[in-house]
Amino acid sequence: MNAENLLPLKAFDFRHVPLSMNNDLSFSREGEASFYGSDGYLHFALPGTNWLIDSVKMTDLPWSKVGTTVSEINDRNIAGNFSFVKKLAESNGTGEHRISQEVNVVMDIPLTISVYVKAGTRNLVQFSFLNAATYTGGNPGMRVDLTNGTITSKSSNIISCEAVDSGNGWWRLAVTGVPDLGTESGLHIYILNESYTVSYDGNPDKYIYVWGAQFEQGFKASAFTPTTTAPYFGLRYNYNLASKPVLAGVLIEPAGTNLFLYSHTFNQSAWKAKDTRINLVSERSPDGTLNAYKLTENAGYSSHYLIPEPMVETEAGGVYTISVFLKAAGRNWAYFNINGVTAHFNLANGILGNLSFKIESAAMESAGNGWYRCSSTFVSVTPVASIRIGTEIENAEMVYTGNGSAGVLIWGAQLEKGDKTTSYIRTSEKAASRSADKVTLTRPKSNVPLDVFIQRRNGGIWMTEQTDDHEVSTSESEVQLIQYYNPEMPDVKKEEISQSLFPQEYGYFADDSAQVMIFGTEYKAQTPNKPWSLQKAYNKTSPTFRMQVKNGDRWSGDIKTMRSRERSELYLKSANLPFDQDVWLSFAIKIEPGEALDLSDNGFCIIGQFHASEDAEDVSSAPILGLRMEGADTIRLYTCSTTENPHTVGPPIVPRAFSRFTRGIWHRIVIRARFSPTNADLQWWKNGEELINLTGIGMGFPDKTGPYWKFGLYRSTMRQTLAVEYANMELSYTASLLPRVKQPLIII
Repeated sequence: MNAENLLPLKAFDFRHVPLSMNNDLSFSREGEASFYGSDGYLHFALPGTNWLIDSVKMTDLPWSKVGTTVSEINDRNIAGNFSFVKKLAESNGTGEHRISQEVNVVMDIPLTISVYVKAGTRNLVQFSFLNAATYTGGNPGMRVDLTNGTITSKSSNIISCEAVDSGNGWWRLAVTGVPDLGTESGLHIYILNESYTVSYDGNPDKYIYVWGAQFEQGFKASAFTPTTTAPYFGLRYNYNLASKPVLAGVLIEPAGTNLFLYSHTFNQSAWKAKDTRINLVSERSPDGTLNAYKLTENAGYSSHYLIPEPMVETEAGGVYTISVFLKAAGRNWAYFNINGVTAHFNLANGILGNLSFKIESAAMESAGNGWYRCSSTFVSVTPVASIRIGTEIENAEMVYTGNGSAGVLIWGAQLEKGDKTTSYIRTSEKAASRSADKVTLTRPKSNVPLDVFIQRRNGGIWMTEQTDDHEVSTSESEVQLIQYYNPEMPDVKKEEISQSLFPQEYGYFADDSAQVMIFGTEYKAQTPNKPWSLQKAYNKTSPTFRMQVKNGDRWSGDIKTMRSRERSELYLKSANLPFDQDVWLSFAIKIEPGEALDLSDNGFCIIGQFHASEDAEDVSSAPILGLRMEGADTIRLYTCSTTENPHTVGPPIVPRAFSRFTRGIWHRIVIRARFSPTNADLQWWKNGEELINLTGIGMGFPDKTGPYWKFGLYRSTMRQTLAVEYANMELSYTASLLPRVKQPLIII
């Protein structure tokens, strides 16, 4: 395949907010849906679009002001229900007095412009499209008297126009036209004098009020959608608020329903406080408005919590997810108790506390400004869900003596069916739903089926044999990039593209004893609980982990047994792998650049091992099959065996083969092992090349229970820091993994 075929035929890049409409993308959604904006607050997107930039404040480019000044008005008697209302005043001098913005459009598609205006010391305006050369007959527009909303004149080339009474003296003006001669357009808002003249001597004491300008496709003005630094084309560009707002991609979500009533007004009868008080306070909620509530503990020894009243109906056996926005306000800990099982949240640092084993999952997402969206997934065991949202004095200390003033801020509670937390849906007197987003991408012109690469925030996927326009599947995870490629892309190139565009982004994953599922196989963590000990690549579909050990990183089990060991590992829980039967192992490994290991004085560093399940009378011994790292980049494979039963002395290890593993790149390993103290088989492949093929060797002990697999770092005490990455860990004794030698799973 030549280099040209590796270039995408077409790309839809959602890592940047577009400044113009993409005609190869269609979008629709009924009703509102929420997202985190670039300003660090939660917003509610409406079904319409708005191609204008800075559509509320109207102070910055690309707005052009001719013979006018724009200033903000804070008088609620003037503004009514609007925020950031502007006074558009005339400047001294002869000429036009207007504000305008240019927009690129598509020919022969109906367009509608709209704006809210109110009379000030001037009451006459002209509202029109921009660029007469784009429309047969000039700019479609109308003139309006704002004292009563009368349309005094209109151009002959408009499709429709209207002035809708919006209350408190405000009128929403709307004009629809069709650009049939060009693609450069926009809108003008003119102030007129009493003679309906466009050009005249200006007076700074003459002005009107304006708010909420909009430019969109279609025959009618939709509900106003505010914009800031970019147009809004319907898609929700969602931002990660973990630190400063960072664009995460586009939300294309399935339909969802919030089962809680009055989801952010907790002083309603739908919520009941127990040994707490719930009050509206002058604190900004995640949507930037002053409508947060405080859950304040009563004085006295008790549990302090809030419950929905009545309890919410659920399906027994159904999976549900609860999420609530919480912020520390005197108490740093909060909890959910759901049908008797609990999840605990540290609001000081965004780290999970204790979790009941029956909790399916839990998470904390930064919502900006000290807020966290705490969530927990559970299986309902009854027809109704008993839910408590409470404060606690420390992790898992739900019953304590309150001081009468401490508590947490609370906003935006959601209970939805399913195992994922989706965007917040606000409710009032009844449950509310979010419609599904529908996004369709136009396929490049081609006579052959195409490959498509899709990267979401939580990982990528390659699709083949695509012959039609692509309707993007819905997910709770943001879409970042979609690219079309010529067909029959080799797997190695697919991985190269994925890795070059989206390198692993690792983050804290789990503490000691956490249970981890990898391809349906359950592992358990043994780590020293450092932030770097066990991490996961959250932007990869492939299960990809990073283990790092520094000098002094000791697991609690080694501390208890007073062993000088350093480790961070995942081990195969309750494996009981078979004897005298092929056990296959396939995975990718990358040793990160660093110092060579000093293994003097009987030092060792194991990066993967099959460990015996020793009988009670046996002495703890070396792994029966181990991968040992030596020096800078050597991995040596060794075995261990004995026929003694029980064995009271550790058998010696037998080196079998070694290979150099260049640091900083991925290597593929496949192993076939048939365990037996006297008649074992062992094959080892690296990057498609067979390194060893042995039969009739000793590899194992005569134990009652079969061995188990562990991977990660296990070593003697040493000075050097070591980090190793693992991906696509597969283990099987029911099916051969021999195809992985030539066709390993790609990392995406």
